[in-house]
Amino acid sequence: MKPRISEFSYGFALTNELVGWAELSAAPVFPSLIEEGRAGGGYDVKLERPGVPLFLQFKRSEFLTRRSGREAREIAKTGARIGIPYYRFAVTESWKSDQHELLLALDVAPNFVFYAAPRFYRVDEINAAWHANAVASRSIFVAPHQIGTLTDEPHAVAFDRQGVWVCSEPRRIESLSSRDLADKLLAALNQDERPLRDKLGELTDDLHAAEVRGRERIYQRSREELARREEALRRSYAERSANSDQAAVDRILPAWSVPSEDLAESEPPFEVPESLPGRVAKDLAPELLQLRQAADTAARLFDTQLVIVQP
Repeated sequence: MKPRISEFSYGFALTNELVGWAELSAAPVFPSLIEEGRAGGGYDVKLERPGVPLFLQFKRSEFLTRRSGREAREIAKTGARIGIPYYRFAVTESWKSDQHELLLALDVAPNFVFYAAPRFYRVDEINAAWHANAVASRSIFVAPHQIGTLTDEPHAVAFDRQGVWVCSEPRRIESLSSRDLADKLLAALNQDERPLRDKLGELTDDLHAAEVRGRERIYQRSREELARREEALRRSYAERSANSDQAAVDRILPAWSVPSEDLAESEPPFEVPESLPGRVAKDLAPELLQLRQAADTAARLFDTQLVIVQP
């Protein structure tokens, strides 16, 4: 069954609950609110106290009630079984988006990067979880490195009460509960007691380095995929053209695989409208400017919500 809640609603409910964690202070960082100086926009972050960056990408869960579900069938082929009913959320395939590859590059210490997904899918369920202060406890948190690099096939993370699998080729992976996540964040805070102010430069540098790593991996994968397709086409030409030699095939392929200069420099087939004028950002103190830039990069490039977790 398709989810009946939006990613925004789930993300808002989960983030709001994390702010009220008993043993931790979790402050979501919203760039525009930092700029406007509004409560909850970053000024709740205590720059003189230790802090750990937490990056969350919110997912909606589908609800599956039959063993005919794709994940249930694929898992059964391995000799394992997923409980019925179960939940799943999609992870965007590599040919559609570079998002997961970028998240993989960001998912290195000291960062905490997770897909967050609920164990519910209906409006009445999220309302009940909200009133019970149980949105986080009814969620799972899956690190991108647990999923690994994706191929072009559709992929999903499926989970029941006992375990979590990544599919299409089923493989059991680890996830965290909200309690597990809180424990890991507390341990990280105990290991590095430097004030957050002293680590803001590292945070922005880490985001930039992650983008570079991710783009390099994406570029390398695209080159490997192009080489694979060209080789497949060579074999196809050789098999289908008994009278053609390899040299003839080699003369054909470059024209197919490399765009001509005329094509690359052609004008778009429509007139590009002028962009609307944007609001000029206000001047900020250096620390808040770094925090704003980090939160903006997290949202714009990695599609994640930055949360600063403090003791």
